[in-house]
Amino acid sequence: MIHYHVDVGDLTEIERALGMQKDKSKQVLKAAINDTVKETDKLLATEANKRYYIKKTKVKKTLSKKKATVSKLEGLVTSTGGANELYDYKVTPRAYNPHNRPKAGHKGNVNRMNQAKNLYLRPGQKDQYKAFVAKYKSGHVAIAQRVPGTRMRHEPNKEALKNLLSLSTPKLLGEEQGVYGVVEPQMYDILEQSIERELQRILR
Repeated sequence: MIHYHVDVGDLTEIERALGMQKDKSKQVLKAAINDTVKETDKLLATEANKRYYIKKTKVKKTLSKKKATVSKLEGLVTSTGGANELYDYKVTPRAYNPHNRPKAGHKGNVNRMNQAKNLYLRPGQKDQYKAFVAKYKSGHVAIAQRVPGTRMRHEPNKEALKNLLSLSTPKLLGEEQGVYGVVEPQMYDILEQSIERELQRILR
């Protein structure tokens, strides 16, 4: 969750700029915060796409926004969701072709700065449990792997499948290892610019 809360000091500065129009200071801040919330949504998707092999639209689907009001000068941008499938990132080769799977197996990558990894159950060994692109009856396509010692319910002669998962979108955006550290200074720059723009509009 990313939020910006305005304190009394922020209001005092705006009231000083407005002179006698003190009653409009909260309106200025409300509009500026809501502009910042709108732009932060875009920044998060853009920065996540720069660092990770994930589409902007995929990121935006996890985001929800709460606008500021005059009585509560706080804007929120929240990302929710569980682990993403590895296929949502970069998998090569990507095409579904059950009759011509690569002998070397598939590779996957999440972070653009890292090298792609072989998707084996036990890397470095001759492994029959190489991941492959699977297409389910529902039409859903994923990178999947057989689970040793299990059986499919409808095809008991085959071992069950599991889709390979990776980082959730909230984790990509989070403070510890995500893109928030890049977005935060931009967010405050946008807020300052929006405040200045609102002040100029009112003082014309």
